[in-house]
Amino acid sequence: MSLSRREFITLLSAGTYLLSAGDLAAATVDGATPASPLDFPQGLASGDPRSGSVTLWTRAVPRDGAEECAVVLEFSEREDFAELLLTRTLSVHTENDYTLRVFIDSLAPGRWYYYRFRGADDSVSRPGRTRTAPAPDQAQPLKLAFVSCQNYEQAYFGAWARMIEDDRAAPPGEGIDAVLHLGDFIYERSWHTRQDGSPPSRVLPPFPDGASGEGNRYAVSLADYRHLYRTYLADPHLQEARARWPFICTWDDHEFSDDNFQSYSHYGPEPQLEARRKLDANRAWFEYIPCALDEFSDQPSHGLRSAALGEDDESDNRLARDSLCIYRRLQWGSLVDLFITDARSYRSPPCLAEGTAEALGLPMNSVELVALADAGREYNGGQPPATLPWGDGQMPNPARDRAPGTCLGGAQRQWLLQGMSGSSATWKLWANPLPLLPLRLDLSSIPFAGYEDCVFNIDAWQGYPYEYRLIMEHLQSTGTAGVVSLSGDHHMHGAGAILADPGDADSPAVAVDFNCAGISSTPLYDSVRAIAGEDHPDFAALVTAEHDGISHPNWNMTLQQGVLAAFAYQRLGSERLANWLGGNPANPGLRFADSDAHGYGIARFGVDALMVELVAVQDAERPFTAAPRARYRARFQVAAWQAGEQPLLDSPRFEGEPPFPFSPVKG
Repeated sequence: MSLSRREFITLLSAGTYLLSAGDLAAATVDGATPASPLDFPQGLASGDPRSGSVTLWTRAVPRDGAEECAVVLEFSEREDFAELLLTRTLSVHTENDYTLRVFIDSLAPGRWYYYRFRGADDSVSRPGRTRTAPAPDQAQPLKLAFVSCQNYEQAYFGAWARMIEDDRAAPPGEGIDAVLHLGDFIYERSWHTRQDGSPPSRVLPPFPDGASGEGNRYAVSLADYRHLYRTYLADPHLQEARARWPFICTWDDHEFSDDNFQSYSHYGPEPQLEARRKLDANRAWFEYIPCALDEFSDQPSHGLRSAALGEDDESDNRLARDSLCIYRRLQWGSLVDLFITDARSYRSPPCLAEGTAEALGLPMNSVELVALADAGREYNGGQPPATLPWGDGQMPNPARDRAPGTCLGGAQRQWLLQGMSGSSATWKLWANPLPLLPLRLDLSSIPFAGYEDCVFNIDAWQGYPYEYRLIMEHLQSTGTAGVVSLSGDHHMHGAGAILADPGDADSPAVAVDFNCAGISSTPLYDSVRAIAGEDHPDFAALVTAEHDGISHPNWNMTLQQGVLAAFAYQRLGSERLANWLGGNPANPGLRFADSDAHGYGIARFGVDALMVELVAVQDAERPFTAAPRARYRARFQVAAWQAGEQPLLDSPRFEGEPPFPFSPVKG
């Protein structure tokens, strides 16, 4: 689609406008001028920068309550708007909750632009700035912030404030170019208390509709999901971040429902088809997140499509799931190809039902149990066992005739692999909502216990080992170098080399993964500690260690050094002994894990190397006036590598106080 040759188009019932700066420069369209003063309570935003285009967004609410009203866009190359490159009268409508999306093409590459929106009587939005990507033949470095998991109630958005302050202080030309949001932009559930019973930091206003769960309420309607976006985007620090940088967004589960797959929610033991709710969640995301979906014919992505539900479950699930397709590809000159993936809409159900491990006498889901259940009929070269070889050996294998599991779905996986292996960019950046990092517990190292190594969380990539191996083997066999995953979801900072076989230390590394902690969501350590304290006291030693009146997040040591090291430290408090007993053989390649952090990541993609900084901020649960300080900055460097080589990732160097169990090495 060559949008520069098109006239102004309104896409029906989507609130989207297509404009060309080349055709419409400095021209105001004849038509309605704003008759109503406007408020802009959620600010403005931009997204998906390309070398010649960008998408703008706002929510313009008429003060007189009109169903429809005019709003003027002003777009300029100057921060003071003294000269306008483009001005246009558009309209907003209650049908789209007064939201507005504007795709502008025919822009110059590698340039900052400024924009704002106006109503009657001098009502005006805050100014926003955005930028375009460099031209396809330019090897221009990219400084990208990456974030995830911003629960409104569990903490304040101090991480956004810290990022903004640091960017303001950056020398000219060294600021952030764009923000990659890896999902959980909102949380569909509102909990009455934290997991430990304490009150939340802030309270979400009641849902317009909502339904009650165990200790929470959750969104069930379009009005509810819109309510969440309105509330979150009223936060001044998130609003300022969206005005300051273009965002590149994907989603994880909480934009619809916790631990969902396709159009199924999964709050209880059995998943529930909620196609209407999925449609509503997709529509609200589309209304509030600026991105380019329909605007390019060479992309698999597409914007909101209507769906008539009611035929049967299979049809309803498919129609709701496919009402929006968001996986897509962006380029930053010749240096970075960015692949934005969707890890929820096409995934298969969890490979194991709740309680399976317990029924088999296993302490957790073992690595082999997950591999057997996930591979299904392809396990053991296509010869899966009829019964599961645990417990009394009599439990039928429920996956014997099942297709292997998938996190991406076949079409998206093929798109990703073809795109990466066919890319000539130095860096193939995978915007990955879920971490690839190995997060296993080496329970087999406990003497005389008879335990097997276990998988911590089968909702992430560790629960889809069959597809994980397909992807890694493809990258290895095709000699695809420079693959970097930036990931979220786990509420922890982490970094590691990603091996073709995640359990074999001799397996070659084919990629690297950097996992960022949540902006404000409860850190993983707090969640694991609450669960261990309530139901698994024997497990608690692997989670927390108390020495000299200080509580240490022993979970970090468990992941990095292994269970023997963690037990030894919890009993004796000796880091030397713990280091001697470690590291964790079940997690080769893992270089860093801090499960007790809020923060974000900064990735600098250069011609010769990638520099990553994981920033942890302090006191996120308290209100603040000045931006909270950084507790530490963990810095990593990865040299660009070629086909036939492996990425080399060392342990981090720190500015500030390193997290337990790292020593205070400065750098």
